[in-house]
Amino acid sequence: MLFKILPSASLGLAVFTAACAQNISTNAPIVTDNEPVSAHHASLLPKDNTTVYGGITITSRLSSPALAVDVYIGGIPEGQYLNYHIHRAPVPADGNCYLTGGHLDPYGRGQQPPCNMTAPNTCEVGDLSGKHGVAWAPRGEVFRASYSDFFLANTPGAEAYFGDLSWVVHAPNGDRLTCGNFEVLVAAGGAGDYEDDDEELERRWKA
Repeated sequence: MLFKILPSASLGLAVFTAACAQNISTNAPIVTDNEPVSAHHASLLPKDNTTVYGGITITSRLSSPALAVDVYIGGIPEGQYLNYHIHRAPVPADGNCYLTGGHLDPYGRGQQPPCNMTAPNTCEVGDLSGKHGVAWAPRGEVFRASYSDFFLANTPGAEAYFGDLSWVVHAPNGDRLTCGNFEVLVAAGGAGDYEDDDEELERRWKA
């Protein structure tokens, strides 16, 4: 009887272990150790196949572990809602947005099911429009958004670090319209010439 029980018990343990492995959380943790003074910016490259232009600036906050995200996208085709993400590789020298890999997703969440805005910690770290809303504006107007993101990291080497990656804007069908690489405006510790005001953001976005 003992020899009949042991194999069953071992099988049950194996099944339980496998189930636990499959249920390892892919949720993004809140980043609590971001550098207190830093700023990164990415400008979208001009492309012949789209009118879309713009930029994104991500800065640290002394009063919060969250990073402040400011987005500006113009030239949006009428009636279209555009998604935008941080991708896991930089834009190569030839400007090919399709060589930037997938979304920044250090915890292996994947794109399906779609991101739920009410639970941003369950989304891919780089899925900014999924967590904070798509880009849309009436004809001739510009989309602007400012929000806090608690899951991005500005410290090189951190799992959710974005500073050497890219920003990609997508058409409604998923095509990659345009993209740009992040650059350091203010390095960790405050080295840089960045000014946090609207005129400076506008100048950099339109550069």
